[in-house]
Amino acid sequence: MTTGVPGLDTVLNGGLLPGGVYIVQGSPGAGKTILANQICFHRVHRGEKVLYVTLLAESHSRLMQHLSRMSFYDADCIPSSVFYLSGYDDLENEGLEGILRLINRESQKRGASLIVIDGVFVLEETVHSEREFRKFVNYLSTLAALLKATILMLTNSKRTQASPEYTMVDGWFELATSTEGYRSRRHVQVHKFRGSGFIAGLHNTEISNDGMRVLPRLEMTEGIGADEAELGRRTTSGLEQLDGLLGGGVPVGSTTLVLGPTGIGKTSLGLHFISRSSDEAPGLIFGFYETQRRLEMRAKSIGIDLAGLTQQGRVEVLWQPPTEHVLDALGYRLLEAVRRSGAKRVFVDGIGGIEQSAAYPQRIPSFLAALTKELRDEGVTSMYSAEVPQVLGHQSDLSFGRISAVAENIVLLRYVELDSRLRRLISLLKVRESDFDAAIREFEITDQGVRVGQVFRHAEGLLTGHAHRQPPADV
Repeated sequence: MTTGVPGLDTVLNGGLLPGGVYIVQGSPGAGKTILANQICFHRVHRGEKVLYVTLLAESHSRLMQHLSRMSFYDADCIPSSVFYLSGYDDLENEGLEGILRLINRESQKRGASLIVIDGVFVLEETVHSEREFRKFVNYLSTLAALLKATILMLTNSKRTQASPEYTMVDGWFELATSTEGYRSRRHVQVHKFRGSGFIAGLHNTEISNDGMRVLPRLEMTEGIGADEAELGRRTTSGLEQLDGLLGGGVPVGSTTLVLGPTGIGKTSLGLHFISRSSDEAPGLIFGFYETQRRLEMRAKSIGIDLAGLTQQGRVEVLWQPPTEHVLDALGYRLLEAVRRSGAKRVFVDGIGGIEQSAAYPQRIPSFLAALTKELRDEGVTSMYSAEVPQVLGHQSDLSFGRISAVAENIVLLRYVELDSRLRRLISLLKVRESDFDAAIREFEITDQGVRVGQVFRHAEGLLTGHAHRQPPADV
């Protein structure tokens, strides 16, 4: 049975199993109540009935007040399809047996297929022994089978995997928050899920006015498989001179990494690449440092009408504001934009923005490998820009970053000092499945765009960044 929580069904390999009993554990504020209610209203919209039992002394008015801000909340379903009941008095007067009788009676009366028990930690505080609480969980499992209903138990208690009740339920999910430095993140982890496979480990979550969203780790999802028919085809890089160096253009479906120091022209090269977008092959710019308006102004300064391309619907610009991001959220936002627009050209302006969003830097290589695979499976030819700290220096001193392991084509831009003037150089380090021109050439940026020049034939020390003219032949 689907949950209606984006991403959670992917983690659970389809959703919850009908008739199962699941523990949802988490500290206050982790999102347990939002998650449970989101599932409730999703099932109600599929024609089912839901019973929501709270064990706290507070009224439901405050709960309704907070839920009313959520887009999934539907007041018309209360109390016709979603029934909120307080079990506090039954627990106080009759103990655990009173709660079981309440659930049995009300679920049969309402015809509920989903039952939520919110505040299970109150039950644990009420019982006199662990054995008594285990018996309650066992009776609850029997009741779920008899009623043919799925039961969610929400608890704040910090139990461990050794706790006996966790061996008796069908699933155990934990919602939690973590803090690294000044940044706080939410995540969910499935510790147990009986009867089905699931994606283990931590998965980031987000809570907004639309409710909770689970972001399965991108490297753990499976793509649809690349189209082998595209192998061997070429597409233009946006510059005729660069296409010649590449041996006829960029291989379709490949990933190109443009490396260079600040101000060298990485974005300009990417704008040329995206300028070849069309109605049949739309383009997408996914950037971190420049807004759409600034990009349009920069493109205009080198003779590219980016504003016209966006107005025609051939190019979409997605700008990520300079705030804290969640790594997987960026990946899914990019992929969703590609699938929505049908983009076949993607320029990611500033791969450093993706790397900085990673709470665990060791994930970056596998994440980028998964992202590039997903883009390739969608038939996308992509280009990334990455900044290197060295303005001048040996090539061996350059750090190509983690993306270089998955980049099939690498273009290196660098400065060189010659005749007391900084010049721009371009060279290719590799091109997938193709021979290429590895010569070092000068290029310049004009109001007509990037112009790639001839090979440097009369200078030495180009790789050092401090070139000098070759002496005359007679000397």
